[in-house]
Amino acid sequence: MSRLMSRENLPLVPHRKRRKENPTQSSEPLHELINKLPDALLLEIFYRLPRRSAHRFKSVSKHWSSLISDPYFVRGFIHHRHQFNKSNSSDSNSNPFTLVIQHFFRPTKKILVLPSNNSGDYDFGDDFLNFLPCIKRRVRKDYHYIITASFNDLLLLYSEVREDFILNFKPGFCEYCVCNPLTKQWITLPHLPFNSNKDSVIVGFTCDPYSCDKEQGCKTHAHYRYKVVRIHSPTQPNTTQLSVQIFSSDTGEWCKSVVSSPRGLNSFSLISKNAGVVVCNAMLHWVDYIYGGILEGIVVFDPFNDAERCRYIDQPIGFSSLKGSVSLGVCRGHLRMIQHPSPWFYGYRPNARSFSIWELEDYDNGGTWCLKHKVYFKDMILEHPVLAKLPKESLSPIVLLPAFHPNDEKILFFQLRNYIIRCNLQTMVLEIVVELEETRENFVDNAKSVFLLEQQSWPTPVPPLPLKFK
Repeated sequence: MSRLMSRENLPLVPHRKRRKENPTQSSEPLHELINKLPDALLLEIFYRLPRRSAHRFKSVSKHWSSLISDPYFVRGFIHHRHQFNKSNSSDSNSNPFTLVIQHFFRPTKKILVLPSNNSGDYDFGDDFLNFLPCIKRRVRKDYHYIITASFNDLLLLYSEVREDFILNFKPGFCEYCVCNPLTKQWITLPHLPFNSNKDSVIVGFTCDPYSCDKEQGCKTHAHYRYKVVRIHSPTQPNTTQLSVQIFSSDTGEWCKSVVSSPRGLNSFSLISKNAGVVVCNAMLHWVDYIYGGILEGIVVFDPFNDAERCRYIDQPIGFSSLKGSVSLGVCRGHLRMIQHPSPWFYGYRPNARSFSIWELEDYDNGGTWCLKHKVYFKDMILEHPVLAKLPKESLSPIVLLPAFHPNDEKILFFQLRNYIIRCNLQTMVLEIVVELEETRENFVDNAKSVFLLEQQSWPTPVPPLPLKFK
């Protein structure tokens, strides 16, 4: 028979001692404690943040903004990131990048963003330019902006306003905008008079660092000066002078000048305008075609060091003089060129369909073209089930939207049917990056252009225009 336990028979339970307050514990808020940290410790914390976070932390306080905006911090951040990449990667030069594909018609609604596998901070959406007032809905709706050029992580956009869009019948104008999609910094350049013959102009956008740390392989600069160059088509064939308009971030103004050429230049053709202007080693490059669509050479212009003359690079020895198109690009700092003859050249020989990739070596000493790849469509390995159904003889010999991987010389991106393809030029294996669906307002069928945004160790700032005093 159980009996109730008396109070004396209950098991003893030790009393919990009250937690004594730590006399050294502060009752100050956490942000006050952080503000009391030494600057040296704050910098070590900031060095280890992602790029976007470090840049955004400038808005926390005036003190943090002054620390992060200081060139000393920028150099330290880049040095720390460079050392980290060097110790944790087999290739410290492999920066993340993003391919931006733009539709030629109604382009603000026709942008496709393709980040690389290690995109990091650069994982943008298709609406990544909506921070620009000129892109937002119901703001300056008469402006029609398109992406014109890119350099590193900066974009150059263009718009034009005709006189019938302006009240009081003021003359029309064209306008350029430079922006950094990561930091959302942007600036509008001074207006230019509207030119109804804009098709006769190609545009280049290049930047140059104010200083270069050779010990770090010129990777620790974050402050650039930039120039926008509008190159007017020669009005007469075989002319030795070019008319250009150059905007300089140093002066904040446009200026007109005449550039001399050692060779006679031809008027811009549709092929040369589609090839556009490519920047390599901070210099502008564009193709020179003679009448009939035959490549004659490449024009080079250095607006920073020699703005009075340009140089000329002849086509490669053994280069086919048959009609066709050429695309320029850059890989690991080397100028590259893709040659794809016209479809009629192959006739009834589908197995002969191919394209060639040339690279310019020994650039400083005039340059020597080297044939890197001769790619035959019949050798491509279509492993993906969707690609495997495509008959190789039906593949177009024209490489649409070609884009070189900025760091890997084996990789080429291009459009095949309604797919963006990643092609390994060594194994010839094709991989699908993304499908261009026709539901996206016929994105597949119409003309497009492709731009490269390459992530930097520190985001490139967009400096304000210099102040003008009367």
